Amino acid sequence: MNDNKKLNVIIHRGTAQIGGICTEVSAENTRIFFDFGLPLEGEGDQSMLSIDGLTTGTINADAVFLTHYHGDHVGQISDVAESVPIYMEETAKKILEKYQDHMKNRIPSQWAKSANAIKVGMPVKIKDLQITAIASDHSAADSVMFLVEGYNKRILITGDYRMHGFYRDKLEETLTNLGQIDLMITEGTSISRDSEYYHDENWVEEQFRELFHDYKYCFLLTSSSALDRIASFSRAVPCGKYMLADDYQYAQMQIYDETRDAKLKSHKVNYMSEYNREGAEKRGFGMVVRANDKFMPIVRHYFEKYPDKTCLIYSMWSGYRDKPAIAQMLDICKGHEKTVHVSGHITKEDLEKVIGTVKPKKLIVYHTSAEKEDLTSVELPTETELLTPTDGEILTLI
Repeated sequence: MNDNKKLNVIIHRGTAQIGGICTEVSAENTRIFFDFGLPLEGEGDQSMLSIDGLTTGTINADAVFLTHYHGDHVGQISDVAESVPIYMEETAKKILEKYQDHMKNRIPSQWAKSANAIKVGMPVKIKDLQITAIASDHSAADSVMFLVEGYNKRILITGDYRMHGFYRDKLEETLTNLGQIDLMITEGTSISRDSEYYHDENWVEEQFRELFHDYKYCFLLTSSSALDRIASFSRAVPCGKYMLADDYQYAQMQIYDETRDAKLKSHKVNYMSEYNREGAEKRGFGMVVRANDKFMPIVRHYFEKYPDKTCLIYSMWSGYRDKPAIAQMLDICKGHEKTVHVSGHITKEDLEKVIGTVKPKKLIVYHTSAEKEDLTSVELPTETELLTPTDGEILTLI
């Protein structure tokens, strides 16, 4: 019955830049959007995205599904009409709720509280389309991909992902068993970057362990949302030393641990207080910090008092080093800083393997600033056709 009906796909933004992602899949009577983010600072089109039927005009969008909680994927959700339901993986929703509550004096909307929680593997039927969340692996905890099905067509929207995280084996098994995919829309953040060899998250945890052998006090400067990274840091803290975080980070780790396998849970996280301050200074610690006025004096104290026993581990994208607050913190620990980091994005080599596993009929690479020649350099299976649309172009699956 539905063999001749069409699915339309529009990448509203993301074919020529990394940040500000938004993808639409529509059927005869259904419009579903996937992510609605803000552009990265200084990259590409910096305008606020206006979409008829979603943010303006007569509202006819049926839903927005979110792959994860990073700002380049969710940063413009507050502009979506209130009548349009938002869907998000249940644990990721809790994490984002906690973040928005923590930042309530600095952000305009705490919309995550009203979002609909969804479970991995449980399909959501909206008119002519069925959407199923698939567990993924990214630097944002509990990220998902989406399988979109309708009119006998199947579309895979990956969001951000990698094959060098703690969940790579599960993700590889899932991708192997997906079945026929008519269109795969995959991130391509790292296509044009040199990636001859990437370390993985297990390597990161081992580096943490080695640094704890060399230093009594280890500060971890990372994103508060990098919960896999913070959990592995906590597991590396030696017996007898404290693992410290502030009350906000502590609360996030409590949410994270609720759904984690035992071997990936965080270990003995305590929040900083006067009660443990003296003991931590005496015995040593690992502490998760952010570049703000709360942590700056603490970091300065230890580097001034115990310069040879203290290190700061920088565990973020190198591009953030120039941000004023981060640069200030790095200056405090100059000469005692260690970089231990791996990307949250898939390498070109792993992307080629994934595409070879999924073998989609058609392929779009988005979430990328790569040139067309970089895209066409990706090795594809013979049955896969690479499409290179521009932002706003309508693509039709018949």
